[in-house]
Amino acid sequence: MFSNRIAFSNPRPIDQDIQQPSIQPVPSKRTRRSWADNLLSAINQVACYDSPIPLMDHLSQIVLEVPDYNAIFDLKFLDKLCQMQSNISKPLSRFDAFTPYRNIWSVANMFACISPNLRVNCTQLDESDIKIVRKTIDNCWKYRTSIFECRNEKCQGQCSTCRELPEECSSQIIYDLFYRLLPKNREDSPFLVNTFLPVFTLTGYITQNIPVDVILYDSLETSIIDYSKRSDFELKGLLMDVKRDRLLAAALRDSVLALLAAGLVMIVVAVHSTSLLYAFVVILLLALSVVGALGVYSLFTDEFPLLNLVTFVLLIAIGSDDAFLLKSNFPNHLNEDTFHSFLTHTSFTMFLTCFSTVVPFFINITSNVIVFRCFGLFAGVTVIFNYFMVVSFLPAFLLIQHRHLDCFTGVQFPFRSVFSQLLYVLLPHVLVQGRYLLMALLSVVAIGGAAITYQGLHLPEYNPLQLFTSDNLHEWYDNNAEKNFEFVSAKIALPLTSRLVWGVEPIYSLSTFRANATSLLRSNPFFSLKTARDVNQIARSLEKARQLPFVNHQPKFWPERFLDWSHHYPCAKGYSNIYSTHRFLSFRFLCCNMSNPLFSDSYLDFCLRNSTSFLPTSYNDTPIFDNTTFAFVGYTAMLPTTLKYNHRFSKLSKSFKMLEMTKPENGWWAPEWWLMSTWFDLLSSIVQDCLSSVVGSLVFVAIFAFIQLKFQAFAAVVTIACVIFTSSAIVTLLGWVLGVLEAVILVLVVGLSFDYTLHYGAALPEHGCAEHRIREATSKGVGPVTLASFTSFLAGASMLPALTHAFYQVGVFLVVISITSWTFSTFFYLPMLSLTLPRQCGICPYCEKTNLMHLSPRR
Repeated sequence: MFSNRIAFSNPRPIDQDIQQPSIQPVPSKRTRRSWADNLLSAINQVACYDSPIPLMDHLSQIVLEVPDYNAIFDLKFLDKLCQMQSNISKPLSRFDAFTPYRNIWSVANMFACISPNLRVNCTQLDESDIKIVRKTIDNCWKYRTSIFECRNEKCQGQCSTCRELPEECSSQIIYDLFYRLLPKNREDSPFLVNTFLPVFTLTGYITQNIPVDVILYDSLETSIIDYSKRSDFELKGLLMDVKRDRLLAAALRDSVLALLAAGLVMIVVAVHSTSLLYAFVVILLLALSVVGALGVYSLFTDEFPLLNLVTFVLLIAIGSDDAFLLKSNFPNHLNEDTFHSFLTHTSFTMFLTCFSTVVPFFINITSNVIVFRCFGLFAGVTVIFNYFMVVSFLPAFLLIQHRHLDCFTGVQFPFRSVFSQLLYVLLPHVLVQGRYLLMALLSVVAIGGAAITYQGLHLPEYNPLQLFTSDNLHEWYDNNAEKNFEFVSAKIALPLTSRLVWGVEPIYSLSTFRANATSLLRSNPFFSLKTARDVNQIARSLEKARQLPFVNHQPKFWPERFLDWSHHYPCAKGYSNIYSTHRFLSFRFLCCNMSNPLFSDSYLDFCLRNSTSFLPTSYNDTPIFDNTTFAFVGYTAMLPTTLKYNHRFSKLSKSFKMLEMTKPENGWWAPEWWLMSTWFDLLSSIVQDCLSSVVGSLVFVAIFAFIQLKFQAFAAVVTIACVIFTSSAIVTLLGWVLGVLEAVILVLVVGLSFDYTLHYGAALPEHGCAEHRIREATSKGVGPVTLASFTSFLAGASMLPALTHAFYQVGVFLVVISITSWTFSTFFYLPMLSLTLPRQCGICPYCEKTNLMHLSPRR
């Protein structure tokens, strides 16, 4: 922040002998309202105005939904809208000390101002006013575009377009009605209506250095919601800029839902294992995994982004898979050989599933986004801790339980036999007999999913960083306001500028996980302005930048003006007498005219400094000096452009490519507003990191698949690709855009879609004909796979009531990935094995036992 108040190291006290103005005490309480107060109160009741309201775009707003355009002319609706002022007056009055405005600008007040019957405000509206106002608005709507053109920056009311407007359509009220309150399309149904409150948004106050408590906005929002319910208003959106201040409390509230997910998973584990103690131990290991991961994570950084909280939900969904695998494969006839075989098989399978999930997490550490790195570190370490605990502790517990602690045993699930009949007997028969039909149908689904993902999945266009679910009033405004109201796009279209810097080294990050660990601000030792050539080089760079078509900046910068000043500098041989405080000082004359033979590069430093006494400099056009030694170290200039900021990455990337053309030789450039470059870099990283993470994860998964499944890995990779396409298509149809959170989540599709396929592949017998090997793999693997899918579904479903965007999206993702992974691994991968498994040489051991697969329950 720039200020003329400087924190000196030697603070000087105020002299005590100076004269001070006398201060009269002001009464703390007025006993009578003055005539000025009464006049001001009367003026505040008038909502009409002729000139633009300063900073109107930055006022808090309410968006209501009505059936159609005709509904806004209903007198009952207007009366209720008018009464909002008095019904929310108490929370509004708490902002009186911060805001000069007192009226709510709604269509009701606008109609009162448009009416020729001289209405003071909307409380005086009647049917005759509405008829006149509607006729006026219907007539002016034809000139809507001309009204906007007449008041834009280029025209400012002086164009021929303005003279062609009817007089009734040329007022500021009509302009604001069309520009700010009514949507772009009159034919919309339902129809949106915007309303401006006499209260700035929280950001609006902060930018004016006015501290405002967020609690005031909470009270105001509650009053608005209550009145909307009483008046049967369809409240759609709010703008107060308080989302970030409410995020932490909402995230902590949603993290409690993870306990619900853990409880549901515990019930499923207890039912499957018929042991409540086993279910409790599984949940305990998950909790210990988180604690251990936090200890390791704290060694790298003390920053804990809120995104890390979703790791708890992911761990519940992922960690329960291994519990089902261990319990399902635990030998019925326990001895040293069977236990060794069981442990060897399950530990290796769990190793592959664990590290296929960990790889996408750790790939995120290479991201340019520090939140991605922290999330990848914490989630990856958590999964590794869980693997080592499960593979070491759970088998030992199962062994002890089998011998000594057979708790909660003998209680059977009522429909267990029915599910066993369906999963273990009927399902293998369906997969074998209908394999070609199933493969064809799911192939069509996957191809369609790829097309939908390619066409529909895109970066955010309107809401750069969504924090709450889409049905949140504040998020609804951010997602939809720009699409419906004209003023929003102009509000965010801030001018893009280029800050050119010479002589200062850029600041670099010194830590992978700590955002504040950066290099010190250093001057560039390789830059200097010691010769005329150096000055001419900077001047040419600035002149070239000024002449760019998207810049076209006519005024010259200081290095260019220095050259002109130097050219007219008079030079002569001799000495110059300069009067100091008490005596005359004689100096040898220094020539600053660089075209004069008397000039020497040794004079340049003095000439550059001396020129600042004659050539004005400013923050946007100034040399840079060392604050300690006063050495001349560099130069900086701010280059204005005609480019405008936009949330859409396609437009923003074009603007930044053009801004890159301003990069100076031996220097660097940056946008003046750091949030713009941060958002652009974030979007660029999302695209690059998401693609590289998915490809890298797919390569690692393919390697793991080949290790376990050998030549059946091709079928597994094809299945994983189908799961990725289908899952991405489903979330795209659900309205997902490729934001920060979605990019992290979609990377996990590869690892999570591989788990179920690997379980089936691990259950595949080494010998036998293709048909019987598929049947046997289905019978052995369908139980753990189905239970793992079901618990992931439950963990995701328990997150759907979440308020925050992160927890809700994770819940949706778990529901979608559990269904698609189970469907494709069961109904696509297993049938596909009939085409990829080698033909049996010799007699099939399963065919010797039976010639036909009969439908009977397992004994």
